[in-house]
Amino acid sequence: MANLVSVIIAYLVNALWLLPVLVLAAEATTRLLGGMRASLLHRIWLGCLLLSLAAPALSFLAGSFLRPAWVGTQATLSHSMTALERIQPHPLSAAPPSVSFVQPVRPANGPLHLPARLAEALCILYLGSILFALLRLAGGLGRTRSLLRDARTAALTDEVWAEWRSCLAVFGVAAIELLTSHRLTSPATVHWPRPVVILPEQMRPFEAGEMETAFCHELAHIRRRDFLFNLFYESLAVLLFFHPALHWMRRRIQETRELACDDLAAAAIGGRVAYAQNLLRLTETFRCIPELPQPTCALGIFEGEILEKRIMNLIEKKSRLPRLRLGLSIALGACLLLAACALSANFGLSPLWAQAVADHAPSGWFMAGSKPASYHTGVDKEAVHDGQPSAYLQSAVAKTEGFGTLMQTIDASEYAGKRVRLRAAVKSDAVKDWAGLWMRVDSGQNMAVSFDNMQNRAIKGTQPWSSYDVVLDVPADATSISFGLLLNGEGQVWMNHVEFEAVGAEIEVTSPKTVKPSLSKKPVNLSFSE
Repeated sequence: MANLVSVIIAYLVNALWLLPVLVLAAEATTRLLGGMRASLLHRIWLGCLLLSLAAPALSFLAGSFLRPAWVGTQATLSHSMTALERIQPHPLSAAPPSVSFVQPVRPANGPLHLPARLAEALCILYLGSILFALLRLAGGLGRTRSLLRDARTAALTDEVWAEWRSCLAVFGVAAIELLTSHRLTSPATVHWPRPVVILPEQMRPFEAGEMETAFCHELAHIRRRDFLFNLFYESLAVLLFFHPALHWMRRRIQETRELACDDLAAAAIGGRVAYAQNLLRLTETFRCIPELPQPTCALGIFEGEILEKRIMNLIEKKSRLPRLRLGLSIALGACLLLAACALSANFGLSPLWAQAVADHAPSGWFMAGSKPASYHTGVDKEAVHDGQPSAYLQSAVAKTEGFGTLMQTIDASEYAGKRVRLRAAVKSDAVKDWAGLWMRVDSGQNMAVSFDNMQNRAIKGTQPWSSYDVVLDVPADATSISFGLLLNGEGQVWMNHVEFEAVGAEIEVTSPKTVKPSLSKKPVNLSFSE
């Protein structure tokens, strides 16, 4: 559930800033290509819509996960995992401050942190907007279905039927049913489950050419399969129905679709000016019909209410763009859209940001390792063992090329000259390489004197809850002790019931060999010749 919430929040935040960028890029592209066919502009806006749905998730797909916002210190294991390389140590405490994982604390200085309740509320609002959009779409389909049930075969004159058959022949389509309905105020097209043209029952007799204009426009919708494509796009658009930029795109798609149908219809009747004149007369004709609620899914000749723009598109002279300008315009438009995608992939929020409240080291612990950004860590309240929540360590990318560890470092003064044991219950899921508890004792200037990481008895694959021990001797001159849970490679491990205590000599150490630095007896390569 937490992962789903984080994905939704990240998708929402990315969409909020990315959609306006895509709309501006598409607007700039269509302005540059203003002299091109409406069908091309329509495709650009459709591409913008599809890109808007996918782009907010590009940061997920790119695998650019957020690096941990707060790491009080880092420690890295050597490639062979036989010892820990020393980096700036964590501020020391006298004893392990927390091993219960009951109360996670938010990391400091994080780039984005949403309270869990706020994140859940935003998810509920988002899912509510999707539900509203689906109900709205379903309502439109229901009204369209009802319209088809109530419609009946058109009772037209022989002259009108002749015009209808002539238009069918011009568009090269098979016989399409022609119906009438008292619920329409202008002709409309429905393609569900078969293509149908529906005329308003209250229309008065048309003048010559008006009916041909209406027929050709509706048949252009059918040839382009606009009803089915529109239904498909509207179904996808429910994901971003909350965003004003989406409605701007929908408006542009609607406008360019009507302009494209006008171009097809004008070519069919042999004249753009004549088609524009008939369109104006049709407007006056249908204004006399009383306004009635119409199904939102049916596509009609006056859909979009952009009559002025359609008339200007028909009567303005179209001149072909010079090839150089056309090429530059297309290249610039493509660059703008690709730049928007690059912004999303590189700067878009990933689910890890949205998980900041639940996905971070528990209080007193910190995330480290050779590739800490490749792992998630936090408290899993659902992975309960004997009534207690667990800390987890999980790979965040397919190829980690390193390890991550949930650890802490303490002052060794209270354990100097003693034998200490780290014990914890651990379970694993699909660990491809290996995992294990580890402990290291340091002396002097961050020099490891004893170390065990369970590599010789590593946890692999999927294992149930089991108890594991790491036991080491702490020399009298020891300065710090570091310990934790590590994961190398893909998979997930959980840790629970952690115990850290001094034990008697009867408990054997798990790594009897001490780590001794390999020092040269004499200076070497003083001339840098090697």
